[in-house]
Amino acid sequence: MKRLMYSLSFLLLIATAVLSISSCSKSGDPGPAGQQGPKGDKGDKGDNGAGGPTGPKGDTGTVNVIYSDWLDVAYKPDTVHLAGGKIDTLGYYADITAPKLTTNILTKGELKVYINLSTAADPVITPLPYTDLKSGLYIKYVAYQQTIQLDSNGDISTVQNNAGTKLHQYRYILIPGGTAARKSNAINWNNYQEVKAYLGLKD
Repeated sequence: MKRLMYSLSFLLLIATAVLSISSCSKSGDPGPAGQQGPKGDKGDKGDNGAGGPTGPKGDTGTVNVIYSDWLDVAYKPDTVHLAGGKIDTLGYYADITAPKLTTNILTKGELKVYINLSTAADPVITPLPYTDLKSGLYIKYVAYQQTIQLDSNGDISTVQNNAGTKLHQYRYILIPGGTAARKSNAINWNNYQEVKAYLGLKD
């Protein structure tokens, strides 16, 4: 009997020890959160290099192109005097003064001349030289320093209709050699609407 009591006491002692160890191994209630630490320094940003100085503003592609307003032009008869006092009209001619038409433009640049066969409100514009295959009418030009000479087999002077609106006005465009002349390949200079849009011309 004494031995049995000893065994029970021993077992009770072991069970108590196991429970104590098990209780100690459990974590206690979490404590309050500690204060937030100071913010760390921001890392250095990589150096992209210092920006260079701003360059000068470039000129637009049409800065050197010169163009006239729509001009009134008066033709004169080109005549010869025949025997017996007769006068024969060979054709008609007119001169347009172009002060900035220089030898440099004549030799290294380009010249375009246009006629508006109708009115400013209802334009019908074509480049020169112009030939009407039905009527046989032609208009051509030759150019020399500061002058554009028009030649035609008809009197295509600027006139006013019954409403007081002008017809047959002329405009020229001078394209100096260099950058502007090289850029002229980008558009069709015989297409007035394309030229007008490219140069920002105002009618």
